[in-house]
Amino acid sequence: MTNKGFCQSLCLTAALLAGPAMASVVMLNTRVIYPADAQSQTVQFTNHSDIPYVMQMWTDVNNPSSTPENADGPFVTVPALFRVEPKTGQSVRLVFTGKDLPQDRESVFYLNSAQIPPKNAVNGAENQMLVVLRNRVKIFYRPKNLPGNADGVGGQLRFSLRQQGGQWRLNAYNDSSYYASVIGAAVLVGKRAVPFKTDMIAPKSQASWPLLTRTPSPAGAQKVTFTLINDYGGHIKAEARLSQ
Repeated sequence: MTNKGFCQSLCLTAALLAGPAMASVVMLNTRVIYPADAQSQTVQFTNHSDIPYVMQMWTDVNNPSSTPENADGPFVTVPALFRVEPKTGQSVRLVFTGKDLPQDRESVFYLNSAQIPPKNAVNGAENQMLVVLRNRVKIFYRPKNLPGNADGVGGQLRFSLRQQGGQWRLNAYNDSSYYASVIGAAVLVGKRAVPFKTDMIAPKSQASWPLLTRTPSPAGAQKVTFTLINDYGGHIKAEARLSQ
């Protein structure tokens, strides 16, 4: 097996077993915005450790268990496999391959990176598995001439509070052409904040979120506060009236 083939096989096997840990090679981007008229976008990696690492990149549509062998995202990375020396960085170009995508709204994909340590990092034992850490960030493909702008997506969200099957749900409606990455939402009952479990809302669609706690009841709430992630990974707080 070639060295490249070994790395691919190792990444495929071990990445699925890697537990939560702090990566030594960090990608500076927390998300990638890919304008439709861009030839490529650049992501930057920095190795903060004292040992070199091999990095492997691939993209997928929406498969958290994807591997380089079954990658199905419409993007390629250049390079896809590279070595990052200690205390140095590496730039990687992300290139769209031309898949036919909707032009009236954003589409989302995922960029995966696997951090593979050198073989001697496991004390030379031949039968030990190297721990491969995997990171995953969103790629937002943004067509030209979309109405409005991504910074204004919070103003195009509508919310309503309903009981469904005896359970309270916060229904969120995204009327914009952009994804709304909501990382927290709570309705206000007097001075009490009643939190709901949130997620990303696709353009021109809706989501229904359950309560995070059984009490207190959200009945009578008039307003919702929520937090959005913007293009730069920053957190934007906003609020809205609940629809009746």
